[in-house]
Amino acid sequence: MENSLRGLVLSKFKSISEFARILHWDRKKASRIVNRLQWPSAEEMDEMSNVLGIRDCETFVHIFLPFIPTKWEKEV
Repeated sequence: MENSLRGLVLSKFKSISEFARILHWDRKKASRIVNRLQWPSAEEMDEMSNVLGIRDCETFVHIFLPFIPTKWEKEV
């Protein structure tokens, strides 16, 4: 499965370490979350969405909740 979170982070920041510094997080924590080895809490998702400039529900769900099917998914 595509990791949209990682792609978005690396498109906006030079590295995961830089992303972690902006969030005031430990690099290891940011790396685990970005690489989908750890699921973020609701508060962490909110912090990340602010830093990443995610402003709409569709993008938020696509980035942070990729495994949750919804009735609003686009048909292929």
